[in-house]
Amino acid sequence: MIIGSWAEYIYSYYFKTNFMPNLRTRDVDFLYGNIHRPKNKINIASALIENGYSYVMNPTSGAVKFMKGDLLELEFLTRAVGSGTQHIYEIPSLGIKAEGLRIINMLNDYPLELDCRDFIVTVPEPAAYVLQKLLANLSRTPTYKRKKDIDAVRAILVHIKQSVPDAGRISAIFEKLTPKAQRTIEGVCKENYIEL
Repeated sequence: MIIGSWAEYIYSYYFKTNFMPNLRTRDVDFLYGNIHRPKNKINIASALIENGYSYVMNPTSGAVKFMKGDLLELEFLTRAVGSGTQHIYEIPSLGIKAEGLRIINMLNDYPLELDCRDFIVTVPEPAAYVLQKLLANLSRTPTYKRKKDIDAVRAILVHIKQSVPDAGRISAIFEKLTPKAQRTIEGVCKENYIEL
C-alpha cells in the first residue's frame, strides 16, 4: 500500500472533483501489511538495483531504503504488532527488514485499489488517510512537517465531503477508533480549526 504524500497523488485518479495534490517529496512510503505473505520469495532488492536504485541499510537497525539519485527514495514500513517492543521486522518474502510503526496500523484496515496509469495501486481510503494524519500530527517529526500534514488534511477533506461514496466514511472510521485516538484527533482538529 502506498502511504504518505504519494497516496495524495493517487487520489487525483480517484476523486471526481478538481483535486490537485500538493506533492513536494521524493519519499515513497510503502506499507507492507502482512510480513508473512506471500510465501514465495520476491527478490525486490535485485529488481530495484537493476533499475538504478541504491540499496541503503541503516547500520543500527538493519532497516532498508532504496534510493535513485535525487529522484526517489523508497521505504518499506510495516505494522507494529504485539507488545510493541519490536521496531524492526523481517519481511521474509522480500528479504529485507522494515520499520514497524503502530501509528500506521489503521491504514492497513482501509485499503482502496485504484486504476492508475494501467496499474492497480493500493492506497488507504482518503477518510482513513485524513484521520491517520490527524492522529499522528502531535508526534510527527520533524515538527515542520506537521503544518504540511494539516494543509493536506484540509485539502483532502473538501473532496471527501464532495464525494458521494466517501462523505460518511470519516464518521464511520472515527467511531471504530479507541477513545484515546478520538480525543487526540478532536484536539488536533480544535487546535487547527478543522471540522470533520
